[in-house]
Amino acid sequence: MHGWGANSHGQLGLGFTSEMCDSPQQVESIPVELKNIASVSAGGGHTLILADDGQLFASGWNNRGQLGLGHAEDVNRFTCVTVGREEGFKSIATGWDVSGAINARGDLYLWGSNVWLQIADKSVKYLSTPTRVELPAGRYAQKVCFGLRHTCVLMDDGSLLLFGKSKWLEQGKYDGFVRCGMPFFHLKDDEKITDVVSGENHLVLQYQQEAIVCKGDDKFGQCLKGRDVNISRNEIVKLQSGWSHSGYLTRHGTVYLWGRNSYGQLGVPAGTAGCDDPVLLNIESKVIDFCLGSQHGIALAEDGLYTWGWNEHGNCGVGGLENVWAPTKITDMKKCDKISTGVAFCFAWQTGRRFSF
Repeated sequence: MHGWGANSHGQLGLGFTSEMCDSPQQVESIPVELKNIASVSAGGGHTLILADDGQLFASGWNNRGQLGLGHAEDVNRFTCVTVGREEGFKSIATGWDVSGAINARGDLYLWGSNVWLQIADKSVKYLSTPTRVELPAGRYAQKVCFGLRHTCVLMDDGSLLLFGKSKWLEQGKYDGFVRCGMPFFHLKDDEKITDVVSGENHLVLQYQQEAIVCKGDDKFGQCLKGRDVNISRNEIVKLQSGWSHSGYLTRHGTVYLWGRNSYGQLGVPAGTAGCDDPVLLNIESKVIDFCLGSQHGIALAEDGLYTWGWNEHGNCGVGGLENVWAPTKITDMKKCDKISTGVAFCFAWQTGRRFSF
């Protein structure tokens, strides 16, 4: 596995901290074989690794216990999270300073900061170990994702549960309720929601018939005025969102992006993209996977690894700190078939499961 970008809290798991690593560095502290990594999720300054057997490992920023290790000290090497180990997790998620996981039954676990009530416990400022959250009406969780100060849960009936600071919501369109003195918002549309990702203050929803609709703050065009983003009815493989831009990957291997472009987040020079329609990411080779950081992106294509956008911490991995205004290949990477990105850092690794270039 290789990591690059911001490493100020040890989030790259390299065994040291540094303001930036502007080219890929080999990560040697991973306690499992790369072929056994199920997923990697990276947040504001911390990283979680989920193994196939459900074990969880963490490194990086831990001021609010977001690593789940039972304390609030930063860690610069990947360390096993023991709580939840017996049953194991099936999916993980990270926010700015909060983390979440779901087990095979659909039980939701949250830990980290609770300054904005984003871990659904009014009595604490943070939790330093994974803690089960009881969902309303006996429901189970399919997915959890985080905005800057809120949490969104996709439940097993295709509805959404939101909590935390969410003044950006059109709250008249959500059913609100209070439990144990804490406000929650519930969204249940006529059509089942099949996927959701969250930006800083907006949501991107995918529905059963492939429609994609954004809700929330539209200051940078990240919601496209609430209209269907998938007007061509592409078959969607993956949704992603940065702070104020979002995108999706189609079955044909193309990526469409929309929203803010102040730093090249859309892969085109500033001023060349409007807010009216999604922009096709200009990569000639078929894209296999892509991820969006806070204001940059990374794409795994058949002919290599590309990055673009904000690069203040070297998070584009192409050398230097200048913003990258078009998808640019990272020439140092020889083989990888998996990628992940945090706010200002990235990972790429080779499992041998799909392909290599």
